Amino acid sequence: MTDRKKLSGFFTPAVTVSCVILLIVALTAVFAPLIAPYDPLETDLGSTLLPPSPSHLLGTDQNGRDIFSRMLFGGRTTILGAFGIVLFSMAVGIPSGLIAGYFGGIADRILMRVTDVIVSFPTLLLAFVFVGVLGRGLRNSVLAIGIVYIPMTARLTRSLCLGEKNRGYVEALRSQGCPVPRILFLQILPNCIPTLSSQLTLDIGYAIIDLASMSFIGLGVQLPDCDWGAMLEESRSLIFTRPVSALAPGFAIAITVIAINILSDGVQRYLDPTRRKLKRSVLRHG
Repeated sequence: MTDRKKLSGFFTPAVTVSCVILLIVALTAVFAPLIAPYDPLETDLGSTLLPPSPSHLLGTDQNGRDIFSRMLFGGRTTILGAFGIVLFSMAVGIPSGLIAGYFGGIADRILMRVTDVIVSFPTLLLAFVFVGVLGRGLRNSVLAIGIVYIPMTARLTRSLCLGEKNRGYVEALRSQGCPVPRILFLQILPNCIPTLSSQLTLDIGYAIIDLASMSFIGLGVQLPDCDWGAMLEESRSLIFTRPVSALAPGFAIAITVIAINILSDGVQRYLDPTRRKLKRSVLRHG
């Protein structure tokens, strides 16, 4: 199968729509300072709770701030925070999982016991504990959620490494005296990328929800700064009088996470030949 055919198989209608949505979200987040018509922190008590209009596309909040501008900057904070969580968990979890899976022994046992303890608690509950120790704020929330994500990333990497370390190419490299770091990061890790890519893409969606939840209860972004979770918390008392102020950030969270989930499934199907073969078989015999 040529690369063009593979790409055409990847860009199904659902994946294409998801990519377009995520591209729009990413571009609006990157260029928020250029797109936003108003300063998201600027208050105007003479223009509170205005309905949507050409001058204020989504209206204004109870402090007279333009909701559309806050949506753009809030999306930037939410998306960057979610990427920060996943990158932090990757930076620590992937090397830990590779080392534990390759060497085994006490490092492997410690990793598994820590993972068992962490996965036995809800993610947000542990994040609350870490934020309680570190203090409120976006940076500490990203760090706290990232710490909670590390064992899951490490556990997945370990399981993939266990399946690779006894393969023939690894045995051949060992017999040639190849350094262990080279075996781990230049040989084993690339073969783990298909599964890791799909899972880490999915983790970005989870991170958006978790970070928004932290801000919603006041542990994440602190006023007057904003992200989508903080905007939801600010507008919950206005849900019946000014529903757009609550529906806008809620819709943004929902549509972004759904698009990420669909893209994650498409990435896994594209990178995993067995799933492509299974799909073709189902279509042929369906």
